[in-house]
Amino acid sequence: MKQILYISFLLLCFKGTAQTLKDCSTCSTQIIKSAQIKNLSIDEIRLLTNEIFARNGYQFENSRFQNYFSEKSWYKSKNNNKAVVFNETEKQNISFLQEATKSLKTKDSELINQLKSFKEFVLTNKTNELKSQFGFFYENQTGADEPKSLKEVLNKINLDNINYYKSKGLNSVMEDNGFVKIVYELSIEGESINIYYNYTGHSKIIEGFNEFTDYHSENEYMYNWQFEFKNRKLNFIRLAVAG
Repeated sequence: MKQILYISFLLLCFKGTAQTLKDCSTCSTQIIKSAQIKNLSIDEIRLLTNEIFARNGYQFENSRFQNYFSEKSWYKSKNNNKAVVFNETEKQNISFLQEATKSLKTKDSELINQLKSFKEFVLTNKTNELKSQFGFFYENQTGADEPKSLKEVLNKINLDNINYYKSKGLNSVMEDNGFVKIVYELSIEGESINIYYNYTGHSKIIEGFNEFTDYHSENEYMYNWQFEFKNRKLNFIRLAVAG
């Protein structure tokens, strides 16, 4: 009995770790399930969608996709996209993947809108709204410098210019004022959202710690406001301070 239970447990574990869809080699015969793509990004889902097209001989205008699929042993272009025909399973899978992409784009838009609301509340000192909507509060680890630095970051980064590579999104600004380099950054990785104020190092024009500068490396520090975007809701986790 114990052996049967152990085997059943192993099968469940294998099932749980073997769900993510790596390619579309079976997409012409098997319907894709939500669990198979739940951890994939828009870019990864787009590649799967294009693979269904490629496996039917589609020729891509995008040279990177064309080059990528041309290297596959199974790829054979029909040289005429009008001749590409999908079976019913492929049609259903294409539609499913396109809907998943649309849903993820909506989710990204919701995150940006919530970040914009967060920014507005911070800049206008609406502490009650910050607490009720985002669970955010100033931890007072560094006194007045904490809200001042957060406002600086939010004024520097451009929430309308965040771009993604797979599951990672970024807008980062590095400012060198001739004395210090400061990095203002918003980074996204899956459900993790991080805002950084990084007083990171001396200016590139400073040649050394000598009589010509008052810069001291021991004064370097970083604030990292950590959030999560879960169930389409932005929530504050903690402030991490280094330096």
